Amino acid sequence: MLKRILNANQLPHVGQLRNVLNTVRKLAAVTHCESLADYTNDSTLGNHLDLVFTVKHQQQRALNRIMRKRLCGGRSLKVLGGRTLRPYRDGLLVQQALRNGHSEKMQIREPFGLDRREMRLAVAAGDEVRIYDACEHTTHVYRNPWFAQLHSVYFSPDGSRLLVVSTGFDTVLEFDIERCELTMAWNAWEHGYNISPAGIRINRGGQARFDSDPHCVVVDNPDAWRGFGLPTGLTAAHLNNARYRDDQSFLVTLFHHGSALLVNRQGESREVLNGLLSPHGFEPGWQHQYLVTDTRRGRAIFLDESFEVNRVVSMDACPPSSSRAGLDEWLQNVLHLENGLYAAIDIHRSCIWLFQPSGKRVRRVEINPNWAVQNVIAVPPQHVKCLNRRLDHYSEVIHQVTDTRGLMQTPNSSTRQKRKRPTRRPEMAARSGGGQAEAAGTSHSKATRS
Repeated sequence: MLKRILNANQLPHVGQLRNVLNTVRKLAAVTHCESLADYTNDSTLGNHLDLVFTVKHQQQRALNRIMRKRLCGGRSLKVLGGRTLRPYRDGLLVQQALRNGHSEKMQIREPFGLDRREMRLAVAAGDEVRIYDACEHTTHVYRNPWFAQLHSVYFSPDGSRLLVVSTGFDTVLEFDIERCELTMAWNAWEHGYNISPAGIRINRGGQARFDSDPHCVVVDNPDAWRGFGLPTGLTAAHLNNARYRDDQSFLVTLFHHGSALLVNRQGESREVLNGLLSPHGFEPGWQHQYLVTDTRRGRAIFLDESFEVNRVVSMDACPPSSSRAGLDEWLQNVLHLENGLYAAIDIHRSCIWLFQPSGKRVRRVEINPNWAVQNVIAVPPQHVKCLNRRLDHYSEVIHQVTDTRGLMQTPNSSTRQKRKRPTRRPEMAARSGGGQAEAAGTSHSKATRS
């Protein structure tokens, strides 16, 4: 088991090995390992709520065929994701009433994260953040050159700022909503997470150039990456989620490293869990708990206030549907909805599990098998009418988020405009990755799941 964990996450360093062993020890000591198969089915669970969720694309069945072919051919899943730039795909914002199944949907460009505060709904969509303000009937669109593949967005505790993950640049960014100004930045490459699974070093500045070092990519000009940033197969950490723990620290997951981190505003971090398989969410839970989504093991790991594991819940209530037989687990995210009620997005079973650990109750909510659902929130029905109907008819206001503090300034920022980078640099980087990683990245270039 330990060998499989190490191979899957590619953790060669002694410190990381120590963290993996520590995680295995923690999980082995947990006595509250549960399965949804042992929970009592309750078809009325959550009936007082409506779900609002993002569908990042509508090609999940086609993606499954690619993955099944890869697995049947004995291919490794060590390197997931493409290694070439691609256009953003069309996705959906969906509202579904749990009491009667009625749903409404709106098309939006590749939405991932979402959050709600009072009558404002924030959505991370491609390279921009969209705030739908139901009081103003206005959509505020926020853009910045370092916004790329935004995977999560959350309001600050006081509602004045937004915390986003720019996955394309492995960076957590915070900006003031009213002033449209960056207020905090944390880049994984500058904190020890700068080697991609293909063995390519990622730098955000410096004198090394790609042409002189084929195993190094310098990202000093975000405009060169056409609003997409580095593809999944080239990112060093592939940050999936960042959420406030409080106003002074935030929780973040590293997909490639299999880690869940706690980071403070000074940039100091510590690994809370390691040895995970492609983790996504690291979220506050009910009554001062936290939960981590161990995606490819199909488990929700619950932590106490001291980040000690105290419960593990496995999403194996039934076999995958016939169209997904033979595929591994893929639990996209587990999120706390309200008062101890959780939602788990189970991609290979085409459903969202609603479950309540305290009462051992569970409910299966079916979703379209073509939908790649990313995140979900619960909204009282009286708010949904304002938040999720006719949002596409709101007037739009575009805001440019500035970096007046120089938080994302690089050593050669003053000479950026004088240097022209080849437009096909990402493909060149993919060719330099070598052997097995190159083949894996090329065959999977159109099947990024994270």
